[in-house]
Amino acid sequence: MNNRRTADVGEITMSYATAGDGDPVILLHGFPETSHSYRFQLPALAEAGYRAIAPDLRGFGDTDAPEGVAEYAFPKLLGDVIGLIGALGETSAHIVGHDWGGSIAWALAANVPDRVRSLTILNSPHPIASAEARQMPEQQQKSWYMLLFQFAGVAEEWLLKDDLANLRSFVFDSAAPGTFTPEDQAVFCDALSRRGRRTAALNYYRANIPPENWLKPPPAFPPVTVPTTIIWGEGDAYMGDVLLERSMTKVTGPLTVERLPGVSHWVQQEAPDAVNEHLLAALARAAR
Repeated sequence: MNNRRTADVGEITMSYATAGDGDPVILLHGFPETSHSYRFQLPALAEAGYRAIAPDLRGFGDTDAPEGVAEYAFPKLLGDVIGLIGALGETSAHIVGHDWGGSIAWALAANVPDRVRSLTILNSPHPIASAEARQMPEQQQKSWYMLLFQFAGVAEEWLLKDDLANLRSFVFDSAAPGTFTPEDQAVFCDALSRRGRRTAALNYYRANIPPENWLKPPPAFPPVTVPTTIIWGEGDAYMGDVLLERSMTKVTGPLTVERLPGVSHWVQQEAPDAVNEHLLAALARAAR
């Protein structure tokens, strides 16, 4: 059974779901989700002897949502996770990340590797690989929403209009039928419908991928040296294989890539059994 708890992680109070005891595994969700996106991974990890922790990221779910675009820049997001590791009484943890949670996970592994025992990525490009691919027409077409999300007020209304019809199409309709039950859909829609939460979620894009960044060469990151596993749904409507291929080049440590043909962007929810199998294998490899 999952428990909900809160932790003071420095600047904010973070809400998280947790299950089990043992080595800590922190699972970071993406846009526009909450810790609920790991509902299938928490019990599997607990049963395997791990302490699974799935936080609501800054601005999402029951975690604090500071006002202002700058509050969602990478240094703040990384600081929250580092603060969570400390609040759990740990100096490091296995890190799992999907979508924006994957971006944070990549950045943690590159910049503070002593905090990351292993890295598992679920359909999320390395931030530098993402910046490189945005110069390519094939990925530019898939990333159309990143520019839409820059328009304050307009993007919020776009997500909200007609009972969140665009949000439902963007997320639920891009996954295999049955991936999101009506109850799951309600959890995510209700969370994003709360006052200020749409703006907080969109501020991830505004703070870290502003339009001018599409014209600049990407910044430099240290290579990822920790044991890394990438689990990639090949049916992702928003992320082409070029993102996977370029992300692989950013890892100089042990790397395993698991491809899931036909599985969408929402990989851990659409194919939970396969993801759990690969995730547990990744954790076992890191322990050797």
